[in-house]
Amino acid sequence: MKTNSKTGHHENVTNLNVLSTRVATLGEAYKPTNELLTVLNLNATCTNGQSANDAVDAAEVPLKNARSGRVISFNGLDTLTSRSVNALAVSGASEQTIEQAKALARDVHGKRASEILTDEEIAAAKAEGKEARQVIVHNASFSSKITNFGKYNLFISAEPKYNPNEADLKPAALKAKLDDMTAKNAAVLTSETAYNTALDNRNKVLYAENTGLVDIALSAKLYVKSAFGSTSPEYKLISDLVFTKLA
Repeated sequence: MKTNSKTGHHENVTNLNVLSTRVATLGEAYKPTNELLTVLNLNATCTNGQSANDAVDAAEVPLKNARSGRVISFNGLDTLTSRSVNALAVSGASEQTIEQAKALARDVHGKRASEILTDEEIAAAKAEGKEARQVIVHNASFSSKITNFGKYNLFISAEPKYNPNEADLKPAALKAKLDDMTAKNAAVLTSETAYNTALDNRNKVLYAENTGLVDIALSAKLYVKSAFGSTSPEYKLISDLVFTKLA
């Protein structure tokens, strides 16, 4: 999704609030024919923009928490699976069974599961002069690990010779690990839906063509420039206010 930095979104709303306050001082001399440019609508647009930004910020908190929880849940999975295979290897199971377990374990390992940054986080990092380094691993990779670990669970649970003494290697513990990973992944997907919905609404409120906050603000500036002139004191009141369109 295309985006500006978080600072840019909030700055657009803040600057509209300043613009609205300043053009209101012009009194009856400020009389645009376009209803979208009236002081009353500028104030309403500013309020809507602030609410849209607040909704994105609020939705980002549970998303980050869910992602952190998912990373913690997936931590140690590869090592755990390898230890389980080794426990099977010394259990007296057949060579064929051990080779099948190793193959399933390789599928579990696959790509290392790690989080990806949102477009908002990347843009914010760049705005601060930081390089947003990341290994891109999509939700599909987490789901793939769940699927493959689930297959390993089914296989190892069906092997009668697999009965390690270590608590975390027992079939019930492996199943509990799988269940936790599944729940944590589902929590991320739910949080992402809420976050993306808030983003879509924010982008509509701030950046919709003609009716979005930025276009309304730019039109209000253009109206003042037209009505009073580019060198007028009235236009100088607002000429320094910057409104950034969606990149």
